[in-house]
Amino acid sequence: METLVELNSTSKRTRVVARLGDTVVLRASLPPLVSVRHSRAVTTLLEALSLWTDGRLCVALSAATLDDCFRFGLTDELGVGARSVYYEVVARAPRRRRLGADALEGSR
Repeated sequence: METLVELNSTSKRTRVVARLGDTVVLRASLPPLVSVRHSRAVTTLLEALSLWTDGRLCVALSAATLDDCFRFGLTDELGVGARSVYYEVVARAPRRRRLGADALEGSR
């Protein structure tokens, strides 16, 4: 069974959600990538999850800036996701916040 890991990094935090099939097996709220000092922190986390689940991870990466993703080895200079025996990263554009009906009413 394939393990999907979602990494969503904003300026305030990094959310990690790991799913094994349809089951969520891990949820974490970590400091933002900007505040992480060690360059191998993220890749080591992914490698550990891969070893724990005994399979290659499919990692969906969403980050505010590509600079941090490149610095941590998750993408190359062009934003293409990294590959290793432990994981494959697919970089995607960050989600935009949806405005509720109340917010739309106030903008008119």
